[in-house]
Amino acid sequence: MERLSPRSLDARRQKVNAMQTGLIARLFFAIVATMAAVAVVSGTGCTRWGQPGPVTPTLAPLTDIYVDAVHGSDTSGNGSQTLPYKTLTKAVAVLTSAKSVAPGGVTIHLAIGDYNKANGEIFPIVVPKSVTIAGENYGIGSAPKNGSFVDGVGEDVLFESLVHAPPRSAYATLEVEPPASVGITDVYLGASTISLPSNAFYASLDDFATFSGTTSSLAAGIASSPRNVNGAIVPGGSFSCASCLIHGNDFGVGAFAVPLPSASPYGSSPSITLSRSSTDSTIAARVVDVLTDGSVNVTASDTTFARAAYAYADAFKRIVLTSLPGAVDFGGGVNSSVGGNGFIGARRTEIFITRRNETVSALDDTWNPGEQHANMSGQYTRVIMFASGATGKNVTIRRAAVGSTVTVGPAAAPTPTPSASPSSSPTSSPT
Repeated sequence: MERLSPRSLDARRQKVNAMQTGLIARLFFAIVATMAAVAVVSGTGCTRWGQPGPVTPTLAPLTDIYVDAVHGSDTSGNGSQTLPYKTLTKAVAVLTSAKSVAPGGVTIHLAIGDYNKANGEIFPIVVPKSVTIAGENYGIGSAPKNGSFVDGVGEDVLFESLVHAPPRSAYATLEVEPPASVGITDVYLGASTISLPSNAFYASLDDFATFSGTTSSLAAGIASSPRNVNGAIVPGGSFSCASCLIHGNDFGVGAFAVPLPSASPYGSSPSITLSRSSTDSTIAARVVDVLTDGSVNVTASDTTFARAAYAYADAFKRIVLTSLPGAVDFGGGVNSSVGGNGFIGARRTEIFITRRNETVSALDDTWNPGEQHANMSGQYTRVIMFASGATGKNVTIRRAAVGSTVTVGPAAAPTPTPSASPSSSPTSSPT
């Protein structure tokens, strides 16, 4: 059996790391190519911020809009429960033109149905004002036809303009634009069928602002489609999902810093938050479940990272040079994640770090058993800090990523609460 010298072993590790990085680079060539010419994007680069066509403004404060793909009408309906609109596109246009909204916000109620192009939807559906989109009867595991399915693909012109990408290179189903804060619940967001031009990419959600989802699915209906079809892309926005099912081919959730017009508060500190509420929280991509450029704040609790070659990687190409890395917390870190994540089954490595000075906390999680000192139950019984040069099924940190660490192990023991101070008054003597 051939014995390798330490120098040869180190060269082999570097070759493996280079191959891993090269794989990601090739798989994301289409997205990287759209960003290659980006330098600094001024406010004049934005040509569209989701302004709809003319719609008669509402007079009373807007509270609820009802939409029914089967029984509604965009011509004779008025958005009430008895006379709903037919399309989500119409409801968003009415919201955008409203003179005033209720203090508690506006909710668009989607009845069960397939909200697609044949139904009259115009994709991507651009949401520039804050709203909650509430579907029906669609939690994780249901078929799209049994719930509220926002189903279609359109060119993502805002993304293309902001990163100076060529036309027909970016596509999406739903687009959240500044300064909107958009929530969805019990909604299936994706496309039943999709066909993209060469070197184009798709994400079911493009989040430039603030998005929160609950018991919803992103891109789940297109998991078997060709490459460059993904769950959510977060260019400078804030993305959170509780008990969501997120599928993708290249990535489940991809996030990176992007320069936006100076008047916008978004762009410099993107974030991803994943958690479990009532049902399972699962990210399942073919290549990377969560992909960032190293600038993104990531918090995940009670989430299963499934199916991918990598659960988390920071190998997304940067288009903005940021001095501080994002905080990555999979348990016990600065973002107060409680852990409970499942890192099992990655074909290459669960956490893959390529950049310098990244700190990843991953306490109280479950890992590939018997790998890198994890026991046969997939637990780390003591705290272990991996540093640059680590290579394994659970954690890989490139040797060039100097200063980066991944800390695994059990959750920190809670600090005991001190008992109340004893009374200064003596007890009474027995009679």
